[in-house]
Amino acid sequence: MFRKLTFAVFIMISLAFVQAERYYVTFIKGTVILKKTGKPLKIGDALLSTDALVFKESSGKVSCISPGKGRFDINAAKIVGGGKSELLAVLKSNLVPSTSTYRLSTRSMMFEGNDPVTYFSSLETQDRILLIENEPFIVKPIYKLDASNFFFLQYPVNGNLTTHKIEHTDRGLLFSGKLLATPSGPVTLCYQSDTDGKAKSSALAKFYPVLANKEEITKQIELIKSAYGTTDKKKLKTEVTGHLFDNYGKIGGEELSRVFGI
Repeated sequence: MFRKLTFAVFIMISLAFVQAERYYVTFIKGTVILKKTGKPLKIGDALLSTDALVFKESSGKVSCISPGKGRFDINAAKIVGGGKSELLAVLKSNLVPSTSTYRLSTRSMMFEGNDPVTYFSSLETQDRILLIENEPFIVKPIYKLDASNFFFLQYPVNGNLTTHKIEHTDRGLLFSGKLLATPSGPVTLCYQSDTDGKAKSSALAKFYPVLANKEEITKQIELIKSAYGTTDKKKLKTEVTGHLFDNYGKIGGEELSRVFGI
């Protein structure tokens, strides 16, 4: 009798734990509807394993985090057991653990600025670079920034190659929504220098810009902090880096630390 009672209690506790498991949404690509409410999914929403999501686009994606299990993704293109007339995914059948292998490079104790040639080249992310909107991007002092020395982007618009000067302050380059409103593909980062009155332009790197605002990323980082806590800072940084790498693109260790305090 005691064994049966103990076993029953164990089952009840296990079921309670499973039912209490929550997955907190950290990233959404496209329009995704939570089926039980009929409302669009939002960053920070808590989901159960039995919840169903309706994806409006086949390219849609949702990333979420479980305090006890880690980071997970659901890709609309890989839905299992969905309906025929809509891209419907039940969490428990479609959650795939995130397995990012990206690691930040070791931070330099004598950091003076980023080298655009190496920073904007990232083969592991297919050249996707995360840029924080209107946050100064610090470059090495060998690149002068004034009226005659500046960075610019080149990319095609309606079949024609266009040139767009990157605004800057004394703190660094500023990537804005206006600057990156039209490119649908890769852009070329260029630098114009002036030596003895002679202007010279050179192409430095080609990449896919992924622009996000600071508040958007900060909210996602706070969710990850809540899930993992802040006692193990190395683990926290690894999880944040993996999340950003998978859903946006490369961000350097100095930028992550300077802008977000990670």
